[in-house]
Amino acid sequence: MTYKHLFQRALAAAPERLHFAAHSHHLWPDASYVGQLAAWEDAARLADRKWERVMGEIWPAAQHHVAAELGLPDPNSIVFAPNTHDLLLRIISALPQRPLRILASDGEFHSFRRQSERWEEASTATVERVPLEQIVARAQSGAHDLVFVSQVQFNTGHLFTQLADLAALARPEGPWVVIDGYHAFMATPVDIGAYADKLFYLAGGYKYA
Repeated sequence: MTYKHLFQRALAAAPERLHFAAHSHHLWPDASYVGQLAAWEDAARLADRKWERVMGEIWPAAQHHVAAELGLPDPNSIVFAPNTHDLLLRIISALPQRPLRILASDGEFHSFRRQSERWEEASTATVERVPLEQIVARAQSGAHDLVFVSQVQFNTGHLFTQLADLAALARPEGPWVVIDGYHAFMATPVDIGAYADKLFYLAGGYKYA
């Protein structure tokens, strides 16, 4: 199986190049070029009315695509943001407890690690970090307001397979369960339809989508 036909522009730009990166720095497919042109043309053609097309047509279509990829029953449950850090801050701001009691694995990506360390410095959160294999047992203690764990650990590639166990613990009053799916989305099959009303799932398109 080959996908070279989807990358004709990038391959033609440097035909002698051998490129093996599949993480963040992969070649851009032809569809990205078409999309950039379409965005410019929409902006030129519609001017101030372009947002009606973006929010009324493109956004809902994208929601349907992402929901289908994740096995979610309601595309309206998909929310977009400039980055996952933005989404994380929205979730944290909705929790009233201070200091917030957070449980996380000790292998979380830098975006969460740096932000959580800053919360600790400001005394707005306490963060317990444990090895991935211990996170479900610690979450079952009931001592945390929020549980945060990556579905795929960025530094080891380890796949966390106990989403159902964490989902069973989630409650509206806490704990809230947040899964960082950035290194899993479009890299491994993901179906969270059974937990659609239990988990927050953060992901993005920069790595593999």
